[in-house]
This record gives sequence, C-alpha cells and structure tokens, in this order.
Amino acid sequence: MRLIAWFDELPEENLGLVAGGKGASLCRMFQNGFPVPEGFIVCSGMYSRFMEENGLWEKVYAKLEEIDWDSGESLARTGEEIRRMIAEAPMSDEMAQLLVEHYRQLGDRAPVAVRSSGTAEDLDDASFAGQQETYLYVIGEDEVVRYVKECWASLYNDCAIFYRREKRFDEREIAIAVVVMRMVNSEKSGVCFSANPINKSRETCMIEAAWGLGEGVVQGIVNPDNYVVRKSDFGYDMRHVSVKEIMVLRAGERGGSKEVPVPAERREQPVLSDDEVRDLVQLAMRVETFYGKPQDLEWAYENGRMYLLQARPITTL
Repeated sequence: MRLIAWFDELPEENLGLVAGGKGASLCRMFQNGFPVPEGFIVCSGMYSRFMEENGLWEKVYAKLEEIDWDSGESLARTGEEIRRMIAEAPMSDEMAQLLVEHYRQLGDRAPVAVRSSGTAEDLDDASFAGQQETYLYVIGEDEVVRYVKECWASLYNDCAIFYRREKRFDEREIAIAVVVMRMVNSEKSGVCFSANPINKSRETCMIEAAWGLGEGVVQGIVNPDNYVVRKSDFGYDMRHVSVKEIMVLRAGERGGSKEVPVPAERREQPVLSDDEVRDLVQLAMRVETFYGKPQDLEWAYENGRMYLLQARPITTL
C-alpha cells in the first residue's frame, strides 16, 4: 500500500481513490506540464492505516449511528467528538518519519499548504468543495504532522457528514488523502471559470481576482475584480474593477494567514493586466480541453509567474 507519493509518482489507475479528487487533479496536471507547484500526496491508504492502528473505525461508525438527524445540536456535538478523536490519536513513528522526510525535500522549514482531498469530492454530480479543511503557510515538521491529522479529522465536519447523508454516500466507503504542496506566496490570485457559471455560456470565461492570497476570494472575505472574457478573441463582455479594502497575506514567520488593509494606491488599481487576463483564459481553455468539460480553477501569481493551484468540474452547469 502506497502511503506517500510525489505528484509525478502516482499512476492513473485508481488515482482518485488513492489521492482524492483534489490530489488526483493536481497529479494529472503536474504530470502533463501545467504550472502546478511541487508537492506530494499523503495517500488515502495512510489515513486508513492510521484509523486502523488507533482502532477508530468502529468508534466513528458508532458515533454516527447516535446522531439525531432532526437535531442540529446532535450533529454538531457528534461531529466535534469524532474530529477530536482523530486529531488527538497518535501517528505512528513510521508514518510520521515518512511524512517528515518528504516535507524536508521541499526545503528547510519550507512554508507549505496542507489541503484535504476527499475521495468523494469534485464529482460531476456532487461537490464537496470547502467542506474539508485547508491550512496555509504551515511551517515545520511537527506542524505538518499536526495539520495532516487535522485534515483527516475534517472529513467529519458537520456539513460534510450531513451532505454525505443527503447524497446517500456510504460512510464505510469514504476516505481522504492530503495534498502537501509548496506555498505560493501570492501577490495576486483568484478563481477562473472556463465557462460562465451564472448564465451557463460556454463561450466566455469568468475571472475573479484580488491582491494577496486566493483564500480571500474563495471564502468571500474580499471584494474582487470581476471579468467576463470571450474565448474567441479575449475581449471583455464585462470588466469591473472594484474598490479592494482588504487582502489576505502571510501572518508571519510562524505561518498562518491574516487579513490586512490594501495600500491606498492599489485599492482602485486593476489586479490583472490585459495580458494576464489573456494568459488565464488560455490556461482555462487548455485545462477544459484536457478534462473535456468546463473547469473551476484556482490560480496565483508569484514573482510574475502564474501557478495553477486547483481545477475541478463546474457542477452548476
């Protein structure tokens, strides 16, 4: 059983089950030359071994059976108990050492993003986006081990438990992988849809862009610039430059992120140049062609270079 693998080491066979939805997409794109930062997958098999070694499976399933589905309080209490059991259980020395060895290869105390990747996420008919946790600017060996376990625990967030029940997923077939990738110190970032999710046009892309980390856009913290761009000639159907009061940046040497005011001279300045908009639309079109269906991308610029941080199907179409 493969426990950890670099993005370019996992074969296509059973990739979604080994690396989860997010991880599988990043592996495919990395292996096919898209601008994905380097990183590795803590495979779903490592999660399964961790649960087995700590005798957690039956405890979790027993807790889920106790939920009164007519009571939000019951759901919240049970979810919290399950997450605490997982987060507090010890990771074996063998698994921790393997994780630390891979982390060290990214650099001495390298800042990384630790991102959950569920085996049932980013499906064509169901989206678990945002239901499991992502941790940014994680620094240090102990912290990487800690936040991998926090990602595992987040498989049992309240909304994720409820959503799986509504979608009739079998809890015994659910697993989770974790993506550990070099942290892009974003000067600007956002999302790009290769089809317009609002009017469902396949002829235009929609972009949201803000200063700093994309966390601000994805979580709705900031007021981004908005663009609707024609694929045929890269012209604008809509271009709105917002007043951007807040951005999300690295919190400090110990890691994490924080909200800070945007400098006055940049608040009404466009985040993206016309060339950068064109580059994003071309990238979105390439990813859409690669997957054969419209995609929702997360992107970032660092030192003038664009990185692709995630791609998933646009389920609203």
